[in-house]
Amino acid sequence: MSGKKLKKRINKEFKKIVKNKFLSPHDCNQLYQTRTYIFELNKIIKHFENKFDHVPNSAQLLFYEYNIKHEEMLYEKYKEEFIKD
Repeated sequence: MSGKKLKKRINKEFKKIVKNKFLSPHDCNQLYQTRTYIFELNKIIKHFENKFDHVPNSAQLLFYEYNIKHEEMLYEKYKEEFIKD
């Protein structure tokens, strides 16, 4: 299989995994959800990197989005706990 076809197949496989197993970062409203998805996504990225020597750009972007969401939620929790009027 040529490089382009393999990358296309990997991208398609990644999208299928995400569609079946993950909520969008926007839909996560609990810290444990984002933490779990970050952990699982990290495992998937490592698997793709080791097996195919290719990580879809969408995987890296999704990882970044989950991290941003997680940090926002942590900051909100911090404000609730420590910044009281």
